[in-house]
Amino acid sequence: MIRICGCVFPKADVTPVGGRRFIQAVEVSFATMMRLMPRRYRFGAARIVARAAVPLFRMTDAYRVQEMIGFDSPPEIALHFVLNALTRNGTRFDPVVKVKGYEEFERAYRAGKGVLVIGPHAALTLLMIRFFYDRGLDPVVISPDPRMRVGGTDVTARTVQPSPTFLVKTRSRLRCGELVCAMPDRAEHHGARTVEFNTAKGRVIVAPALMQVAARCGAEVVFTEVHGEGRALVGTLAVSSAGASGAGEAITKEFMEFVRLSVEARSA
Repeated sequence: MIRICGCVFPKADVTPVGGRRFIQAVEVSFATMMRLMPRRYRFGAARIVARAAVPLFRMTDAYRVQEMIGFDSPPEIALHFVLNALTRNGTRFDPVVKVKGYEEFERAYRAGKGVLVIGPHAALTLLMIRFFYDRGLDPVVISPDPRMRVGGTDVTARTVQPSPTFLVKTRSRLRCGELVCAMPDRAEHHGARTVEFNTAKGRVIVAPALMQVAARCGAEVVFTEVHGEGRALVGTLAVSSAGASGAGEAITKEFMEFVRLSVEARSA
């Protein structure tokens, strides 16, 4: 048996089919229960439940995959799954994220040259999409999921799916002055299209193509990440010092250093 916040659940069947069914049943029950709570309390309650549910999530393949990436603490990974469960099952919530550097980002966006916001596949990075949405922006997200929702809402995000033509589509969006969000790190190498670098948590593989496209368009590039600090979630928006006229190679090196320093700061 597993006890979570005073409730007792039977131990999950860890076979692929049984495990998925168990998690889906827990998700539906949890999301339904959370809808009984006033919306303003849901995000805080989700954080409490996520911390308590870490042992449950550790039994899943999805948790182990995210853990292998190396960017996140166990409570952050669990919170990612809890918030995704709420969004998937139609339970709205309002995340609280303190973001550093928004004024810089705003100036870059107002220049009208297009902005590419990029961050690593950290568990909570997608909360930045909701942050933009709450400020009246409508970002385009590079995602394999055409039905991706903005976290905690019933709004379907505008997306571009990876394909042989997605770089062309992204270029068109940037040239129209739009905001595009993406995660350029990869699980494995794709020939000469990827490069790697080391961090305190191991190697990270990056595909520079989006940064090169942004550079050729004269778009601004902004680096981002979201993580937990005590009881708060903190996000960063850092405009590339290479500027809108920067070369793709310089922006890629700067992004790698941003990720490296972010990982080191959290490993200290």
